[in-house]
Amino acid sequence: MGIFSKSKKNTAPVPVINVNLNTPQDHVFKPNDTVSGHVTLSTPIPLNPQAIEASLWGHSSVWTRHTYHKSDKTTDDYYHYRDNVPLFNITFNVLTEKHLQPGQTYTFPFQFTFPEGTNTSRVGGYKDNNDSRWTVHPHRLPPTFLCGDQVDYPDHAMITYGVTGRLVCPGVGAGKKGDEPIEDIASVIFSPHNAHINQPLTIVPHTKPFALASSALAGQEASSLGFRKKISDRFSSSTPKVDFELSIEIPDYLTSGTEFRFRSTFNILGKSDNVVAVPAITFKVLKLELLDFTFLRAPRDLQADFTTMGYHYDKSPPNQPTGPYIEGHEEYQLRENKTVLNSLPESRVVQLEEVMGFGEKKGTEQARGCEVWFEARVPGHMSPSFASFAIKRSYSVRVKMGVEVAGKKFEYVVESVVREVGGV
Repeated sequence: MGIFSKSKKNTAPVPVINVNLNTPQDHVFKPNDTVSGHVTLSTPIPLNPQAIEASLWGHSSVWTRHTYHKSDKTTDDYYHYRDNVPLFNITFNVLTEKHLQPGQTYTFPFQFTFPEGTNTSRVGGYKDNNDSRWTVHPHRLPPTFLCGDQVDYPDHAMITYGVTGRLVCPGVGAGKKGDEPIEDIASVIFSPHNAHINQPLTIVPHTKPFALASSALAGQEASSLGFRKKISDRFSSSTPKVDFELSIEIPDYLTSGTEFRFRSTFNILGKSDNVVAVPAITFKVLKLELLDFTFLRAPRDLQADFTTMGYHYDKSPPNQPTGPYIEGHEEYQLRENKTVLNSLPESRVVQLEEVMGFGEKKGTEQARGCEVWFEARVPGHMSPSFASFAIKRSYSVRVKMGVEVAGKKFEYVVESVVREVGGV
């Protein structure tokens, strides 16, 4: 063959294989659920296959890159970092007929039970086996997950699951050279069980003390206080004063697509003798955000060239499983996003109740505290939190609460770590 001769292409007709599931495309599978369906095969030529394989699998993938520019070059080069790890793979031979003839469509049923956890260990696969952000040991299967815009381009991370049907027949293949597998993949969606559904509510309290000094505490209307009186209140030692504590309590377990309640309280710590009454208290949620954090890690892909896509020098697939860690650089990333949530209600006005006096006091007096409840919803598209080999997703809730009392405004901002966001 001359150096300018075209390579021969595989022009022979090839069999066609398809995977069909018995569930809708948007069905969400849980651990121990049954995944069933069938593989169909039609062939234009007689076949004597070794096997028709049906595989249920899970896979974790991270692909990031760094750009660097040399002064003597006009284009940028790229360092690529990849981590490709099979989470599990269950394969059966579903072939029931030895000789397959043209003009017919053959159907081969399959059935799997979705596992609860991985059957893979990654000890020695990363720079630090003990980094608590991730794990290197077998663990509960993470949910279907995507971080990034394009799955076939750098700077993304994903957890995927699917069923693959594959023809195993030596000498019969797809592609230009006929050396590619004849297969089909049906993606499936997975989410682990939520261990905290219907469990008692647990909260994380956040408190901050404040001081309020105003003549409005002596019975005057706050709106009637002039500018000079307000200045006098600020510097006078005889101004009625209340020391109080504002608290925000947020649950540390949330569920994707479900409402959650959080509470704010106002408690008097102490007050001067000339305080007559504390006026009505207005609570207002000024800001409510759900923050998601995605932690990624991946070792340097030493086989990748310096092009945009990082093709392998030895022509091996870039998504082949990542081996043991080789001394060198490892990439770490933290990606943070925030989702603004709506609070219901947005604000509430509360008057301290009249209660019976304690000790030598007779009659009634104002209660020393009050509480208000608000409600918000975690969006249904939020992934459950998880920690896997190279990907971790965690959450926190940020609340900015405003309180107005006696004509004065106070603000308190808290960020509360969510121990776990579960799936429905």
